[in-house]
Amino acid sequence: MAGCGEGGAAPVVPLGSPGVCTKGLQRKGPCERRRLKAVVSEQLSQDLLRLLREEIHTDVTFCVGSTLFKAHKAVLLARVPDFYFHTIGQTSDNLTNLEPIAVENFEASEFRKFLQIVYSSNRSLKNYEEEILRKKIVERGVPQKRYDFSFGKCTDNDGRSSVEFLDKKSSPCSLLKHEVPEDISDGEDNLISTDNCDLDPASELGEDLLKLYVKHYCPDIDIYVDGKSFKAHRAILSARSSYFAAMLSGCWAESSQEYITLQGINHVEMNVMMHFIYGGTLDFPDKANVGQILNMADMYGLEGLKEVAIYILRRDYCNFFQKPVPRRLASVLECLIIAHTVGVDSLFADCMKWIVKHFARFWSERSFANVPSEIQKSCLNMLIQSLTGISISHMRKENQRSKCFIQVHNVYSK
Repeated sequence: MAGCGEGGAAPVVPLGSPGVCTKGLQRKGPCERRRLKAVVSEQLSQDLLRLLREEIHTDVTFCVGSTLFKAHKAVLLARVPDFYFHTIGQTSDNLTNLEPIAVENFEASEFRKFLQIVYSSNRSLKNYEEEILRKKIVERGVPQKRYDFSFGKCTDNDGRSSVEFLDKKSSPCSLLKHEVPEDISDGEDNLISTDNCDLDPASELGEDLLKLYVKHYCPDIDIYVDGKSFKAHRAILSARSSYFAAMLSGCWAESSQEYITLQGINHVEMNVMMHFIYGGTLDFPDKANVGQILNMADMYGLEGLKEVAIYILRRDYCNFFQKPVPRRLASVLECLIIAHTVGVDSLFADCMKWIVKHFARFWSERSFANVPSEIQKSCLNMLIQSLTGISISHMRKENQRSKCFIQVHNVYSK
């Protein structure tokens, strides 16, 4: 386990190194994960819904009667590709961002609800999209075509190939959870693999949006980090991160540039952040430095990513504060240092309480001696405070634990 970094930097702590799983972890782990997944999923839905309502970086306009609706091609392509083909895909070659696309057979209120569902629903939209197409598109005499999201082509009901859906420079539409952009898939720098990390998007919405990032669909900005390029979408970045919202809003010089360069993070941390922005993923790869990701999440205004990092520390380093198990003591101390360095007060307090509760074991740990002196003093002060009102005679009955407590009490009472 790594120690605390210098100059206030988060300690370098590789993920997945602490001790083993216990029955307590098996009971509490799934419950905590479900809670976190629900929180991250709801946050992703609300962010995308706000993106639609506030018309942030829109690039397509629909006309329903006399009502105009602004939206985002990338989101529509990811969530309702057949609808995209029947509306935008057939006219995109001769369409500018300012020309509205007429949508027939819809009332304005119906189309508004349709867009809200597309942007915020946490479920698969396949059946809903088919129903909409059947009622609204086919009934006006347009031959029904399916968009094959695996090969980037449109096929009719007999499966015969039709026109190319995207331009020739576009990537194929097939996406696997564990695929990585070509720029960062070289050798040992490969971030995501089935051996490293089982990506778990927060919802169907997250899984659909993650396709846009992993396969470079309709990107409108390049981000350079650590010498590597990450293709992204201004709208989604702005909806998910307050930092990117400010950077790309027009107040910064970067808002008008086709690419930006970020400093202070490496490509592994950047890809963790991008997977969370698009998919709300709930895991990190083994290489990830959890402390650095906490710092990064705070800087970029990603509260949900902070919650995921804290969850991983509680799970992998603290065993959700169950009973002590072999090799777990040192990892709890590592978590204590990270929480103190990054400033996660709630996690720091939980670590302190658990250490005080099991202080007899920590007192003799060599790793405790390596904890910064200010944190040691905080632990011992909390220990002494916990002794208030407890009789020495009662504590003598607790064998090793009482001997340790009495020793510390005598030393710090002088």
